[in-house]
Amino acid sequence: MRRYEMLVLMDPDVGDMAEETGKIREIIGGLGGSEDAYSDVLGRRRLAYPVRKGNQFPEKSEGIYVLFRFGLEPSQTFELKRVLGLRPNVIRQMLILKDE
Repeated sequence: MRRYEMLVLMDPDVGDMAEETGKIREIIGGLGGSEDAYSDVLGRRRLAYPVRKGNQFPEKSEGIYVLFRFGLEPSQTFELKRVLGLRPNVIRQMLILKDE
């Protein structure tokens, strides 16, 4: 199991941030991720340029950044990105392998 950091850009209009981060932690756990998953809401920030999740969603000029730290098997990283891409409140995500 390798250690990862993931930065997620969330929709600023999300209703309950604790519930949404909890669901992402459940997704990580469901894929066999470590039980000691850590999340930290870094706050609402203005974006350098407007981003859009897809053609059916409006452009957003602000977002909420959330940092996750967890362990996961490398074979599950593609599935994690795929599942997070399907969540309507997740605009972007970036997964980084941490140095040992």
